[in-house]
Amino acid sequence: MTDTATQILPPSTYFDAGWYEREQLELFSRTWRYAGTTDDLDRPGSYRSVQAGRHPLVVVRGQDGALRAFHNVCRHRGTAVLSGSGRVEKNIVCPYHNWTYGLDGCLRAVPQRNEVDRRLDRTKLGLHPASAAVWRGLVFVHPDPDPEPLDDWLGDLPGRMAPYDPLRLVQVAADVHHVKANWKVFMENALDNYHLGYVHKDTLSGYDHKNQEQYACGDRHWFFYEPPRKPGRVTPREAGLKPIATEPRWYGSSFGLFFPNLFVLSSATLWASVEVIPTGPETTTFEMRTRVLPGQSGRLAAAGLAEAVLGLSRRILRKQPAYDLIEEDVFCCEAVQTGIRSPYFSVGPIAYRYEHGILAFQRNVLDYVPLER
Repeated sequence: MTDTATQILPPSTYFDAGWYEREQLELFSRTWRYAGTTDDLDRPGSYRSVQAGRHPLVVVRGQDGALRAFHNVCRHRGTAVLSGSGRVEKNIVCPYHNWTYGLDGCLRAVPQRNEVDRRLDRTKLGLHPASAAVWRGLVFVHPDPDPEPLDDWLGDLPGRMAPYDPLRLVQVAADVHHVKANWKVFMENALDNYHLGYVHKDTLSGYDHKNQEQYACGDRHWFFYEPPRKPGRVTPREAGLKPIATEPRWYGSSFGLFFPNLFVLSSATLWASVEVIPTGPETTTFEMRTRVLPGQSGRLAAAGLAEAVLGLSRRILRKQPAYDLIEEDVFCCEAVQTGIRSPYFSVGPIAYRYEHGILAFQRNVLDYVPLER
């Protein structure tokens, strides 16, 4: 039976502060959250702090080489024990009162212990445990110490994706972008493949949009692929860069959506992660980290890859300004955010072959944050 729905989430869910708070508590606090790559945490004591919904977490490389995640909350007065990312030597020292924890989360020392409580039992006051897991060098954390295993959560998404190992590649760009739109608008734009031949007619001209493939993966995730216009060849904008791909299929463009808010993108010559971070009911930040094969910095500049494929700089044509890929998408997202507040807002008939991923995404959000409580 044909699905006649065109919009499942009410417009208010894209700007209402109460709904945004519910998403933080009921969605982002209950799902796996991307926390970087294992080479970000390459030595004992390396750490990264992340926010998973309403849970501040920190993932740490232990002296034994294991990755562990903890709630970033001191057991004395709740101070975040580590901020940002970096490396500590042997211990985690709370910056407020110097309560000291091992890299395994155990409480090791309390200054002026007699002043606090002579009978204090340190074994019961370690950092609260969370969970950490790794897939292909990508680190994920979860506030629950015993969540659904990451491999089960990912379902068959890994089997769909290009078989690239990001740790064999080198990072050539790490950019942060801010969007005046709700995070779901940005996610839905990425799942809207109807606009590719129009909004991105120049920036993505090397791909065959009409022969794209889309697949639901497991219960939550999504996979997209479209081939190059010239089968088995890199697109003109990537010419001159050494392909990562060893199979002609992966000369196309693809992404995997790791629900709720991470995309892993790849083409013939590059791999990138895009984490979409809600910062308010109508504001979003996304962080893009791009990798290519080693030893190509000169080729990267010559090919204009950062400009032409990922849109990491602006370019001006002779007759008119041409937005790069990111600018094009940001423009569309912010325009939708303006329209969605209008009393006249509605969604018309969808291009079902190109836009049905949007409806799947909206249903997945509602599974965690139902309309009726």
